[in-house]
Parts: sequence; C-alpha cells; structure tokens
Amino acid sequence: MTHRFKLCFIILAVVLGAAASARAADRKIDQYRQDYLNALAALRSGDLGRFRQLEGKLNGYVLQGYLQYYYLKDRIPSTPASTLSAFITQNQDAPIGNMLRQKWLRYLAKRDNWKTFIEEYQDVDQDSALNCDRLAYLLRKTKRRTALMTEIGQLWLTGNSLPDACNPVFAAWRRAGDMTSSKVWERIRLAMKQRDLTLAAQLKWDLPAKDQVWVDRWLAMYRNPQHELNNIRYPVETPLARDIIRQGVVRLAYIDPAEAMKTWDALRLKYQFFGEDDNYVLRRVGILAAQDHLPQAVGWLSRASVNPGDGSLRRWRVRAALRVGKWHTALRFIADLAHGEQRQDEWRYWKARMLEKVGDEAAALQIFSELAKERSYYGFLAADRLGRRYAMQRERIQATPEEISAMLAQPSIQMAKELFELGETVDARRQWAWATRNMNSRDLQVAAVLAREWGWYDRAILTAARSDDLNDLGLRFPVLYRNMIETNAQDNGIDPSWVYGILRQESAFMTDARSDVGALGLMQLMPRTGWLAGLRIHLFVRSDSAILNVANNLRLGTSYLKTVLDDTGGHEVLATAAYNAGPNRIMQWLPQSGKLDADAWVDTIPYRETRNYVKNVMAFSTVYAYLLGDKSFNLDSAMTTVLPAGGGAPLLPANKR
Repeated sequence: MTHRFKLCFIILAVVLGAAASARAADRKIDQYRQDYLNALAALRSGDLGRFRQLEGKLNGYVLQGYLQYYYLKDRIPSTPASTLSAFITQNQDAPIGNMLRQKWLRYLAKRDNWKTFIEEYQDVDQDSALNCDRLAYLLRKTKRRTALMTEIGQLWLTGNSLPDACNPVFAAWRRAGDMTSSKVWERIRLAMKQRDLTLAAQLKWDLPAKDQVWVDRWLAMYRNPQHELNNIRYPVETPLARDIIRQGVVRLAYIDPAEAMKTWDALRLKYQFFGEDDNYVLRRVGILAAQDHLPQAVGWLSRASVNPGDGSLRRWRVRAALRVGKWHTALRFIADLAHGEQRQDEWRYWKARMLEKVGDEAAALQIFSELAKERSYYGFLAADRLGRRYAMQRERIQATPEEISAMLAQPSIQMAKELFELGETVDARRQWAWATRNMNSRDLQVAAVLAREWGWYDRAILTAARSDDLNDLGLRFPVLYRNMIETNAQDNGIDPSWVYGILRQESAFMTDARSDVGALGLMQLMPRTGWLAGLRIHLFVRSDSAILNVANNLRLGTSYLKTVLDDTGGHEVLATAAYNAGPNRIMQWLPQSGKLDADAWVDTIPYRETRNYVKNVMAFSTVYAYLLGDKSFNLDSAMTTVLPAGGGAPLLPANKR
C-alpha cells in the first residue's frame, strides 16, 4: 500500500467517521425532543409515572429545566424550599427561574412564611402585590421606618389602581402622618389624567370632608362638561377650582373644540383667570382642534406660549399650518422646533416642501437632494420629487464562524432554538427575549442572522431592528409566501408589494400573531372581518384557527384589502389608513372642501399610531417593490391627491383593533 493510498484511506475514514458521528448526534437530539414532548404530554395528562421515566432520560438535554419547571410550578406546597431555591439558582439562563420565584413568593406570602419570603424576594416582574406584601412585613418587623415610608410614598404616586395587598401598607402610611391631603390630591390628579374615575372616587375618602365635594365636582365636570361649565355654583378663585374648570373646557374640546373655545372665552369674561389658565386651554384645545383639522387651530396654537420641553405643541403647530396651506407660518413653526427635531427626516422634508411652496425652489432642491440619499418614507418621497432612484443601501450582515459558534454555545440561545424547533412558540419567544435582553448591537446582529438561518423570521426582523445595522434588507424584509401573495394580489387586482408592506407592518411574518383585541395572523384580521371576507370569496372560516392558517389568512386579508381599496376609490394611502383605523373613521379625516396633497393628509392624521402605520406601510411597500424586482414601482403613484368626502358607506365593517 503506497503512502498516498494510506493517506487517502485515513482521510476517507475520518470523513466517514465524522458523518457517522453527526448522524448519531442527530438521532440523539431527535430522541431528546420526542422524549421531551412525550414527558410534557404525560405531565399534562397526570401520568406522573411515565413523566418521571421520560424526564430521567433527559439528563444533558438543554430543555430539561423547562420540564422541571412545568412539574414544580403546580407542586410548590409539597416541594422542599431547598429544591425550589436550587432550581431558581440553576436556571438563570431562562425566564423560568424568575417565573417560579414569583409563584413561590405568592405561596410564601399566603402562608405567612416571611423569613423565606424576604430571603427569596426579587421584584423582577414589578409585581405590586408582592412588593406590598414585603413592605407590610417590614413595617411590622422594623423600627427604622423612614426609608420604608419614602418607598411607600413613591408607590403611592400612580394614576393606576393597585392591588388590595397595598391597602394595609397605605393604612400604615396614613397612621404615620405621611398621607397628607396634598399627596392624596396629587394621586387624584394622576388618576384623572389616566381617566380612572373609579380610583379618583375611592381616593376622595382619604380627604377631609370639606375637600371631598371638590372631587365630586371634578368627576361631574368630566362626565358632563357642557352642563357643568354652564352651571358653575362655586367660587373659582382657588387653584383647584380653576384647574377643574379649565380641564372641563378641554374635556368639552374632545367633543367640539370650537364650542369649547367659545365657552372658555365666555368664562374668561365672567371670572378671573390667569395667563397660565389661558395658555393651558389654548395649548390643549388648539391641539385637539388641529387633530380635528379646524382652521382656527393655527391661531389658537400661535397664541399659546411654548415651554422648552413641549415638543407636542411645536409639532402640532406645524401640522395645523400645513393642513390649511399657511406655508410661511409653517416655516416659522418649523424654525421653532428643537434642533434635533429639525434634523429628522420628517421635518427636513416638510421644510423643503414649504420652501417649494413659497417659491424658494433652490433651497428646497438642496434639502431634497440630501434627503433622497436616505432609505425612508421621506427619503423615497424626496427621490420622487427629484425623479431619482431610491437609495436602498443594501448590505448583508456577515457573521463569522467564530461569532456563530460563540452565540450557539450560549445555553439561553440553545433553549430558544429547541423550543422553536418543537413548536413551543410562546415559550420560545419568551426565551429569546430573555437571551437577547442585554445583548450589544453586534451580538443582536449575529443573533438575528441565526434566527434567519433557522427560519424564525419574526425574531430575525425584530432582533435586527434593535441593532444599529439596518441595511440587511433580506433579513429585515424577507420575501416569504411569494407565490401565494402574488397569486392573491393578482386575483384581487392589487400590488403585491403593497400586500407585503401591510403584512410586514401588521405581523412581521408572525403566523400565529394575536393582538390584544383579537386580530389574527399574518394580516391581523378580526374574526368577524375574516368571516365576512370569507363569505365574499366563498371561503368559509368557522374558527380562529382557520383564520390563522397562512393560506386562508392571505386570501382573506388580500380580499379585505381590495374591498377597502374599492371603498376609498382606489386610493392606496387612504386604504392603508382604513385597514388600520377603519373606513368609517378616515371619512372624518378627509378635507371638508378643496383637495389636499397626500403627504400632507398623512402627516395630519390625528392618531399617531395610524399616522406612523401609513408611513411604515408605504415605505415597506417601496422596499418590497425593489426586492421583487418591480422597476416600474413609484411611491408617488400611490400618493394621489386626497379629495373631499363624496358619501358612500364601507362595504365591510372596520377591521378595528
């Protein structure tokens, strides 16, 4: 046997051995996964014998701790404290340690086992009830109460209701003389700001009897401002009375800003108010008027004095002026924005548009030229005004083998991957959030690359967005379900890049997404909307799971999107807003007379959520047109002039969320 032949034989043996080892490792992990799922099923069915048998075979498996958590969480009373404490200590790489701690602490408090409670206490999840349990115990056991009273005072200052466990703590605080009337009023003000009338009504009993009537007056003012403002039967010289009245005016402005300002002008003639009261009303009623697109808003907001940190007033002054086409005034308002805001794409774009409107085209072109270099909604609009190509700045994130290996070596990442592979999506996302919570920008990029390689696209998108590298368009805007999306878009006569823009904004490709109000799936359809859309296309969906199905969701979503588009006269921008806020609502935002440029209409949408939603969808659609190779796409073609409402009702109810 020659030397060369021997060498080849050795290499072949090594390669075959490595392949055999890989196959053995795959078989082992497959067996681990099956045993894990079977053990979980046995535990949930109450077959503890089979559970223990299978759990004993999982030594060395990265998810063994999760299995132990599911066993322990329902057996805290019968589990030794040392076992629970050891589990928490040994599971720092997963949220399950803290989850068990919270359950254990609740049990310890219920059993009055305060020694162990104090030893184990950590308020990681900001559990107010547990915090109050801790404070109540410490108040009973220590004579050094100064620091505790300070902590209770900080806990008190919230406009939200607190658990019943906090009542004894606040009772002790009251007995110590720290619950002064001023502190009670401070919390009542916070409660009213949060619109928690029930809490405000409860707090009045902590006031002296002579003050309680003022809480009743405030609540009555909130509930029926027009009646109360027309029937004031108490002196208004005190700061509290003036506060109640001016807040009543603002409350009325939510219904009718013009009537509110008329009422305020009458009250100023009848009673003595101060400049600070007038400024309060001008600012708040002016903003509400701007959101209602009243032309008077410009004058009211011009009269309001601006505090250094009042960015909201400054921004709404600009929007109010641009809505009514007062370009010189709007330019002056932009100059009053904070320096950092003036450098933002939004206000650079609008400064250029206003300069263009007043005839300074050279200055406008200079701003547009710089802005067109940006990959953003305003950058794309600027490029369209110049007739230039969009700046996409596409650059793939590169992760070295060493970085990948180091990331994969982290137990927290391994657990997230295993949970994802097993389809345990809720646990997987919670674990991923835990694993990435303290990562720096570079680690987030590497983690996002890994998530993409695993096919976990929603985590890849969201993790990359937290880093400082946003140029990997393939990672941030994956082209998934292309055949289904293009087929459905073609069937409905709509642009597939627009469907992608909606989908990317709605769910970031999270197929099982469920919003707080019940919207479902990739395109976030409310169940009733999905059902009605299904009737229209003869796709009968009888359950949430049917709407969550990817193929169904895309068919239903594109069909509903087409209906909304038709209902808005084929206007993509209006349809995008309607998809988010509902067709009926956007009818209220249309100009009353005359026409309005689409970019001005978008930036004067009163709801920040919908305003940002529309801008994101239009920008995402532009990126997807580029990724799909649609060279004919032009954002400007979607930004058609917005005309006054012409009547007509939506064909489907709003897909409200």
